[in-house]
Amino acid sequence: MSLTIRAMRNHLGTSEKPFYALASWSGVVDSDAFIDRMAAGRTTLSKTDIIAVFQLAREELGRLLADGCYVKTPLGAALPVVKGGFFFPDDPFLPRRPGSGHELRIDFRIDPEIETRALASVQCVRDKEGDRRSPRIFAVAPLPPGNAEEVEVGGLIRILGARMKFDPSNESLGLFFRDGADRETRARVYAQIQPSSLIAVVPAVLTGGSYRLAVRTVSKGGERLEDVATDPIGIRKSL
Repeated sequence: MSLTIRAMRNHLGTSEKPFYALASWSGVVDSDAFIDRMAAGRTTLSKTDIIAVFQLAREELGRLLADGCYVKTPLGAALPVVKGGFFFPDDPFLPRRPGSGHELRIDFRIDPEIETRALASVQCVRDKEGDRRSPRIFAVAPLPPGNAEEVEVGGLIRILGARMKFDPSNESLGLFFRDGADRETRARVYAQIQPSSLIAVVPAVLTGGSYRLAVRTVSKGGERLEDVATDPIGIRKSL
């Protein structure tokens, strides 16, 4: 098993890199499955015994934290942490009052030996597809089929891909033709808008030349998503 790493589009204007790393776990192990693994391992303790030990540890840990203690356990350290500021030295600390800017929480810091061993052993694999919410462009071709590297202005163009469906009434979404100066022209007429296939009319305002195609959609949460074709395509003015 391994940790899958994919590149996600970075929409923060302060970032120097256009993508950030996101990890996907190989699985989720709940507490019951975790205890089952322990009971099946090198131990004479039964599952019932292990559950009882963990329950006792939970109760005692809660009491100690409520007393304001920094608690070291075999798995790591648990400690109360505060956050916030004051205008005057004797201002009250009000973490339970909304809008106070004060916070009281419990942090857990994994034991350094466990962390070091795990990080030295974990295997990371790259998912080259990246953000699985974003549209993907697989192939571009004129309709009817002809010279795949050149499309005529006013003609039809087909984009094959995935997750490309969008609302054509939203002017910020759709198929865009990007010239060498990164100026974009949106296709306004569509014969087909499906997740795996777009058919659009090449805008008449385009001049002849080389263009990169971009498909732009939006997530359910309102995040703008985009894919840009790897290879440019030639646009030809009709005679």
